[in-house]
Amino acid sequence: MRPSPGLVLAALVLTGCGGAIAGTAIPGPTTVSLADVAGADAEVLDVAATADGRSVALLAPPGGPLTLADVAADGTVTVVPLRGLDSERPGLTRIAADGEGVVVVGFAAGRVALVEADLRRADAPEPVGTLGAADVSALDAVVIDGVLLLALSGIDGAHRLVAVDPESGVVRDEVALPGTPRDLHVSGDGMVVVATDTGRSASVVIVDAALQIIGEVPTGPGAAGPLTVVDGDVYATVGGSGDVSITRGSEVLATVPGDLPALVTVDGDRATLVDTVADGEVPRVLQRSVDLAAGEVVAEVELCDGGAVDGSDVDGSGRASVVSDCRGEPVLWRFG
Repeated sequence: MRPSPGLVLAALVLTGCGGAIAGTAIPGPTTVSLADVAGADAEVLDVAATADGRSVALLAPPGGPLTLADVAADGTVTVVPLRGLDSERPGLTRIAADGEGVVVVGFAAGRVALVEADLRRADAPEPVGTLGAADVSALDAVVIDGVLLLALSGIDGAHRLVAVDPESGVVRDEVALPGTPRDLHVSGDGMVVVATDTGRSASVVIVDAALQIIGEVPTGPGAAGPLTVVDGDVYATVGGSGDVSITRGSEVLATVPGDLPALVTVDGDRATLVDTVADGEVPRVLQRSVDLAAGEVVAEVELCDGGAVDGSDVDGSGRASVVSDCRGEPVLWRFG
């Protein structure tokens, strides 16, 4: 099998943490604190960037319920409670943009459940359906053409990509995946790209609109990290044991110290990354600029001196949203 001709596979990574690089500057993101709407101790779960330029963060306030923080372009925040989802299993809850709304995948009564949230309505959304898998160890979601694509990894060791009707929860189709799904995106030509790993090695799986696997490209030993698709090119990361490998296709370009980043945007030969770096007692969140041609970090800035990235998403226009626990408080950063 071979991948779609328009897809080029590459990995973007990050060198080990250090001080800011002298003589460089990076346009900083817009920062929105979510502590006022969800509480300072709210757990940050995920984020979705909608088609109309909004950022929707998924939060787990102490005592529940799970909550959506809908952040408009001007920074105005609207709170939407998700009372129908279990708050006891927040770590396996994900969110995907569906036009101007979002689909939340979580649990209700111990079963995988879907919630379609029309953020223009004031009433709290309720689950629209549940899937057959009651035990899930890894989960991610994306929406394309009104269909929810859900990557699941069960405790029985089965991994699959499922096409679901988000309004009813009915499964339309599914395909087995070769490893645990870590991230998935949709390319401009309608292909679905899934980052997977077996615990020993990572690969990028390319699936067509009919949910047929048309390509699988090994990306090296280690864990699969976030990926993104820009102008038909797929950018992925692989890391492990304190190192991150840089590959283009099956060619390893470099191996450098660092942690798996949350990839934000790619513009030509320059990538903007946000990641968590734990080179001391307190992990830090860094924004970095990487020259892809040289494979080097050329600029960096510290966004938070005590926190961790919890999720990121990029909309169709390249606007990126990143959520983080920063000094114990939920924070949203928006780029572009």
